[in-house]
Amino acid sequence: MEERNEEVRGRCLECGEVLPWGRSDMKFCSQSCRNRWHYNEDGRFQVIRKKTIRSLDRNHSLLDSLVARGIRRIAVPDLEQMGYKFECITSYRKAGKHAEYRCYDIRYCVSDSNVFKIERCRQPYSLAGLCEDP
Repeated sequence: MEERNEEVRGRCLECGEVLPWGRSDMKFCSQSCRNRWHYNEDGRFQVIRKKTIRSLDRNHSLLDSLVARGIRRIAVPDLEQMGYKFECITSYRKAGKHAEYRCYDIRYCVSDSNVFKIERCRQPYSLAGLCEDP
């Protein structure tokens, strides 16, 4: 009979202890467990944010070096080998037949095998996240 009561009451999200009797929507056995769980949860998101920002900075640095050397086309595997992460971009839009991607102020298009039209946008970053050249 005690096991059935545990199932009904549930367990603490932080320590796994059986929840004391109280509110039906209780998730933590104590204030300290609740604080510890929220602290750990916030820490995980901070790590994810920092990794994403580092990846975006790395991507921008790679694209910036290509633009500086006048390279407007590169093979996808070559760019990946340099450390570029295609899932980390700042904006995306469909532009005609191709999809246009941006990493801050640098835009490019991607086909199955190549990254092409790598160029810096002439206009500052707009509110819509797109650069419209005159």
